[in-house]
Amino acid sequence: MKSANPAGSPGYTFPIMLVIVSAMALGASRLELAANYRLKRDKEDELLFRGRAYMKAIQAFYAKNRRYPNSLEELAGGGQSAKRRFIRQLYKDPMTRGDFKLIRSSGGAITGVVSSSMDVPFRKADFEKELEVFDKAKTYADWRFTAQSRETSASQGSASLAPAPDVTPAFGSAPH
Repeated sequence: MKSANPAGSPGYTFPIMLVIVSAMALGASRLELAANYRLKRDKEDELLFRGRAYMKAIQAFYAKNRRYPNSLEELAGGGQSAKRRFIRQLYKDPMTRGDFKLIRSSGGAITGVVSSSMDVPFRKADFEKELEVFDKAKTYADWRFTAQSRETSASQGSASLAPAPDVTPAFGSAPH
């Protein structure tokens, strides 16, 4: 009588295929994890670029007008400063894909921007001198891109971890 298994095959094909498929799934999940890390690092670099762009635009606005802007539109060439654009465009927060929160002075003028993301940053060191306080940040929301006038700071601009007196969403219920 013949056996149910073909000659020389004791039934190891299924377990071997199961191990191969499992190994492939594990490899694919590792690749996905690496891709997600790369995407988050790219967003982090974009947050630094956009935050510095706002910081420099607010500094330039202050240098020209001797006051801080009351809206982000003033930086983009709208409002009273329509003759000059201080920033190419109004950027979204790359971490949340929403609007940046605004850091306002006690008078309501915009002195900086901050992300609302509570994610933990990858980058913990080697920031530029103007952003060196970011190495103590626990979340992206601690990365505060603020501009200071020469009268209030020895440097032209600064990044801060100290709580701002007023942080509001960029668009919507912000006081004008």
